[in-house]
Amino acid sequence: MQDDKWNMLIEHAKKSFKDVDLKIEDLLAETADGLVKQGTQEILEFTNDKGRFRLIRETKPVVLEKKMHYSHRQGDSARTEYVFSDTEKTHKMRFFKEDGYDEWKELEADNLTDIF
Repeated sequence: MQDDKWNMLIEHAKKSFKDVDLKIEDLLAETADGLVKQGTQEILEFTNDKGRFRLIRETKPVVLEKKMHYSHRQGDSARTEYVFSDTEKTHKMRFFKEDGYDEWKELEADNLTDIF
């Protein structure tokens, strides 16, 4: 989902639903160098007459190249090196419905009519 459509969705949620909350968190991954930030995730939570919902939009840089480094020496392991784009981003949307107190069930694409 492009940035302008995401912003339109946020504005629509603020006008149409109750208890709208927007948070931004870093996506961290464990590497040989320690924790590395690999992107961000925006979490939009709201309540409507069908329940409480959470939309998560993950934004990461596009992987340009994947390099595999192999070692045939004893005790040494293979590693993977990724080359990321500085300008291009990829976005992934996930949808959840609250299923009990702070337990979230991920919705499949064909169940998205439950939200709106």
